[in-house]
Amino acid sequence: MKLTAAPARLSQQLGALQRQVTSVAQRRSFTTRRGGLQVVAGVDPHVERSLMGENFGARDATAGEIGSNFGDKVLGNYDTEHVIKPPEAMNDIMGLHSKKCVPCEGGVQALSETDVNRLGNQCPGWRVGKNKEGIDCISHQWKVRNFTAGLDLFQRIAVVAEEQGHHPDLHLTGFNTVVAEMTTHAAKGLTENDFIMASKINQIEISDLLPKRKPKFWA
Repeated sequence: MKLTAAPARLSQQLGALQRQVTSVAQRRSFTTRRGGLQVVAGVDPHVERSLMGENFGARDATAGEIGSNFGDKVLGNYDTEHVIKPPEAMNDIMGLHSKKCVPCEGGVQALSETDVNRLGNQCPGWRVGKNKEGIDCISHQWKVRNFTAGLDLFQRIAVVAEEQGHHPDLHLTGFNTVVAEMTTHAAKGLTENDFIMASKINQIEISDLLPKRKPKFWA
């Protein structure tokens, strides 16, 4: 069934589709969910595609696929941390990446919790916490290829820190774990400078410093 643009004709076609769905639902109570919508099994796939588009949702696994236990062979790592990065165009809208750190002197106020959460959303991968002095900070951890790669990452961060005049605490532990902590000592807490630096550190190219993933194959 191909849907046309004419309102009257479209109404008739939608009515026909509804009757088909009702009929199928009476014959078969099996339903599935696709992209948050409930779809009755047995609906003409051509009708579904005409309504929802060619790439809508996902199909159910076949009996053969279920019997093969394919879910046990899915590629991936159980401890993978997924970070949702905002679109690149949002850098120009939000402004952190385009800002420059400003000198901080005594009397500067630390950010409120509301502002910390707002700016933290613009710095994927950074976590809010406390440093060893118990002062609010944001931190980011990387697993690098080896000890030398860790020192190389230190150097790349140092270049940005010198340009901005705002310096993170850097730690290298376990020979290949790098941690950067940002806080503003003059404010005894977090300021916008910390998030500006975090945003700029996120722009550093580090793919050549990360461990090479071993290829995985289906069993």
